[in-house]
Amino acid sequence: MKEITQEEIGRAPYPIFDILKPYAHIYDMSVRFNGRIADNRTPMPFRWVEGRVPKNLEGLHAFIEGQEGHGHYDKKHDRIVMEMDAYPVRWEGDGTEVRSGGFTILRLPDKFWGKEGLFSGYIGLKDENGVTVTSVDVWFKILGGIPTMGIAAKYFITDFDKAMAEAQGKIDDALRILRERYQAEVKKNEDMSAQTRASLSELENSIQIYKARVEQLYEKIASDDIVQRPELDKKIGDAKTELTELINNKANKAYDTVADMQHDTKLETGNTVQTLGYHSRNDGGGSVYRILDQADGFSIQLDNGKWAQQINITDNNYYGNISYSIDRDHSYHTTCYTVTIPKTDFFGEQIMPEMNYHQNWISPNAWARQYHTTLTLNGDASIRIGPGETYMNGNIISGGRIIHEADPSKTYPDRMKSLAIMADRSIREYPANGTTAQQMLNDGAKVAFTVYYPLVKNGQKSGYADTDNELSDNLRAGGRVTDHYPAMGIGEKADGTWIIIGTDGRRIDENGLTADELAQKFINAGCVNAWRMDGGGSESINYRGSKLNQNYDDNGLTDRALQWTFDIRKPTAADNGNSYAMAGTGEQKLNLFRQIMYPVNTFLLSSFAILGNRKVNNEDELNSFLDEVAWKLNESQMTQGAHLSGILTVTYQNSGIAQALGYPTMSGDFLWDYTCTAGNHNTGMFTVKNVNTHQFQAYKQFTKLQENHWSQWFATNQTVDVSGANPGSNISDFHIQRINNTIEFQCKIHADSNTWKTYITGLPLPKYDGLSLPVFGEGQNKIGFVNVDKGGKLNMRADTNDTYNFHYTYLAKNVDYDIPY
Repeated sequence: MKEITQEEIGRAPYPIFDILKPYAHIYDMSVRFNGRIADNRTPMPFRWVEGRVPKNLEGLHAFIEGQEGHGHYDKKHDRIVMEMDAYPVRWEGDGTEVRSGGFTILRLPDKFWGKEGLFSGYIGLKDENGVTVTSVDVWFKILGGIPTMGIAAKYFITDFDKAMAEAQGKIDDALRILRERYQAEVKKNEDMSAQTRASLSELENSIQIYKARVEQLYEKIASDDIVQRPELDKKIGDAKTELTELINNKANKAYDTVADMQHDTKLETGNTVQTLGYHSRNDGGGSVYRILDQADGFSIQLDNGKWAQQINITDNNYYGNISYSIDRDHSYHTTCYTVTIPKTDFFGEQIMPEMNYHQNWISPNAWARQYHTTLTLNGDASIRIGPGETYMNGNIISGGRIIHEADPSKTYPDRMKSLAIMADRSIREYPANGTTAQQMLNDGAKVAFTVYYPLVKNGQKSGYADTDNELSDNLRAGGRVTDHYPAMGIGEKADGTWIIIGTDGRRIDENGLTADELAQKFINAGCVNAWRMDGGGSESINYRGSKLNQNYDDNGLTDRALQWTFDIRKPTAADNGNSYAMAGTGEQKLNLFRQIMYPVNTFLLSSFAILGNRKVNNEDELNSFLDEVAWKLNESQMTQGAHLSGILTVTYQNSGIAQALGYPTMSGDFLWDYTCTAGNHNTGMFTVKNVNTHQFQAYKQFTKLQENHWSQWFATNQTVDVSGANPGSNISDFHIQRINNTIEFQCKIHADSNTWKTYITGLPLPKYDGLSLPVFGEGQNKIGFVNVDKGGKLNMRADTNDTYNFHYTYLAKNVDYDIPY
């Protein structure tokens, strides 16, 4: 790979493609090209990075593909539409264009991108097999003589284009006269029709280009002695005067930063201006503003007392230093989502949240896309006070204003807290009971909301674990702390950084976390304080419009509509159609990540999951594994029932499984399957089958309805003793057993009646009355008759008193029978 040279890089800026964060940018390429870009194979550098780190391009090459011709921007559908005259263009490198430091130096063919019209397509990288590694949408157009490139951005109409349209009506007559007389002279000498080229230094006031062109045209007419008539001078002078007035009074202006815009004291009400950045040019905060006499919406005060109202944004409107990670905690069988929120952004501006109320309840994900937030969470923790009461909220403050006040007539659970975000962004805890919103506001709270209980205080667990199992639901606040939930909380580090941790849960592949386990997560993340927020089916963690978590509750897999949201939104954020596109891209990345984040031995399909291989070395480990599997499914809330499967390696002899199968020395691998019932998931069955010899099968039953949750091990088709039969005094050597619904028993009957007499009661009920069967006495010369009736009684009559041996098999009426637990 060649080293990049300064000659190839030339002057900044050069387009940068961030593969991980495809931010929208619009580049002024006039520092490299005049008129038409890439003529005569002029070197054009692009740089490829991954999260601001230069990408290693070894084995890759660049390509460009799209359409060249005339086109227009379809504002309704937010896309570029090419006209019928457009034709396809394509270029693909051979690897020689690749340089060190993530650079590619493209030398495109002549007129690849035209001086007129528009190019719309994409630039990307391919590997040695021609497979596309990455690509990004681009467009290119010569705007007012300035070669302009848009990367992952909406089509950009410059201030020059707008001013041209406004000025056209006023100077139309003057231009028409100019054009007619100029063309008459041009016909005399076609060689004099060479094009005029304008040289521009800054995009900041591109409308001046038009004025400069009129002046250059006048100079050429004078120097070439084409026209020297006084009336033509008057027309040109009138056109210049009108255009100058238009420029000075009505035209748009462009500034590098917001500060530059604030310092322009000549701005008047009605002006529309543009910034190319917020703190610095191309920092992602560029926007369009309307000058007003007073603030309206998001507005910035100017030095001359007027206000600049943000009306549109073309750049990225998300905080770049708020990040998230997704981790699979295999010890808890749970997916965890961690969002890191620094105290300030890249420019030292404090990152503050806001609480938003939605009269028409809305899902947090839908709101995040509409409001273009960097982060949106489900909001305030609500509680139902008393039986039959509706859920209610505590004190809520946003932007230094009281949005909602807690009902003073209600008593909140003692462990519920109100959190106040102060002006320095520190978090202050108040009791939910007895604290008013006005009190927090007087203390300096800028934002406030309610949480269920503290998780961590001063770097230690708060002690709420195992403290509420005796409380009723309406006093518990946030669920039983020892149960597994889709949990979410907010933590605070010593340096002021906030950590949001949320988990999935209530699914066969997702356990969720207890309060103690969630607290440990915050301690591991370095938090000195942390609190449990609302979770469960309401949990919704949305990053740049993409929902991270996958909760499951009565709302299924959809995002539950809520009344409150906790939002972090960049101050420069406004209506940005790219938000929806970026949200869609983010969700595609998340779905791909979820496919690869599970280990090879773990995958799921609907209500079924396979959990790879588990090895147990003793009976305690076997029983622990059974409990883990059973509770995992029975907390899953899969309404149709669910089951897990996998391989179980029993490394020791004389296990409960081996004893049930009748082979105490048996060990090795078993296929296992656990199935739980639908509805409340109160019962289930764990079955094992020897991998090498499938006739060795055993099972164990589970129930939540009694203290001993597990039955003993049984071999499939294993006979079991039957209880409840009552042989009388005339019966000896009585033995009874069953295999599934087949009953088999034998006994000796000492008959003493020649009429029908009941000798045994309490037998498992037959499906039918049994036939009367002949039996012979021990001497083989005496006969009697026996039957088992539908009432579970054995009856017999014999003409001669004697001892009769009897063996009988029948089908029981009911397949189910009691299994000892």
